[in-house]
Amino acid sequence: MYRIFSAAFLPPQPERLVDLIAGAEVLETMGLPYLAFYHEWVPWRTALFDIDDVIAIDTEYTRMFATGVAGAVSPPTESFYSADPIRGEVGEILADLRMVYDTYRLEPTETVADTLDHVSIELEIMSALCDREAEARADQNERRLELTLTNQGEFLESHLGAWLPSFVELIATVETAPFYATLGPAVASYVHHDAGVVHFLSQGAAQREPAQ
Repeated sequence: MYRIFSAAFLPPQPERLVDLIAGAEVLETMGLPYLAFYHEWVPWRTALFDIDDVIAIDTEYTRMFATGVAGAVSPPTESFYSADPIRGEVGEILADLRMVYDTYRLEPTETVADTLDHVSIELEIMSALCDREAEARADQNERRLELTLTNQGEFLESHLGAWLPSFVELIATVETAPFYATLGPAVASYVHHDAGVVHFLSQGAAQREPAQ
């Protein structure tokens, strides 16, 4: 889910939209209707499948998220919502993110990799941490599982989850294409859901006996 949403906040190139549709179709086979965020997922999935004008969506992406970022209608960066530029807090947030990414041994990729606090990058970081969680479970590595869940919880609390509601709220106040109008609630609902899951799993991991 994090990987899908990360790609959705990147420029909507035809190949990327094809990949999004394919990914959404796969996810639909994985029990999504039983999860709490499904109600918000369906409108976005429908808007994704209904796209018939890539140029119009690309134009709307530029207006909403990419017009010099700070000049965008809905800037997709953490520092816009969390930092006071007069007090130099933008630099502090970016420096903290760089330290966090280094600690996780993760290097942002994609077309916005130089914008460390871009929503797509932060969603990508969560996707990578979820991959590590899956690997730890497959290897039955309890210590690595606990560490990865801790990383997820801290990142959601200190970064992505802290500013995403304000970002989504701003999108909701703007007249925009259905693809982006429904994307905001879908992402916010999923992140809220996952934060609860991570908290629950972290408590369980902490209480388990370490593997012998």
